[in-house]
Amino acid sequence: MFFKTHIRWVDLMTEKEFKETYQEGKIKAVKVEDHVCLSVNVKNSLKVFEKSCPHQRASLEHAVCEGDEIICPWHKYAFNLDTGRDMSTSGNALKVYPTKVEEGFWKVAIEVKLPFWMDPA
Repeated sequence: MFFKTHIRWVDLMTEKEFKETYQEGKIKAVKVEDHVCLSVNVKNSLKVFEKSCPHQRASLEHAVCEGDEIICPWHKYAFNLDTGRDMSTSGNALKVYPTKVEEGFWKVAIEVKLPFWMDPA
């Protein structure tokens, strides 16, 4: 069967909640619908990414955020939080989720695979 990918924007939190609860560089778990991700404030911008390192699936919950990179606490692999690119080797990329502010809410983009004949409504 053939599929197409649709991007759906999901409300995550208000701008006020973000400003009150997110310290620069501190990693927090966040639930995006039925999926738990990690998030961090980088220069007053919300970054959302998968919770496991793609290297060996170790948790990134205690990772270190340095600038726009997240560094795995286990093997020191570094990933760019804008692109997910592995900055340490030519290995696997970290899944990062696009975010934006709209109408006072931080939103995160979720990819939904639909059969090619269906319209996202």
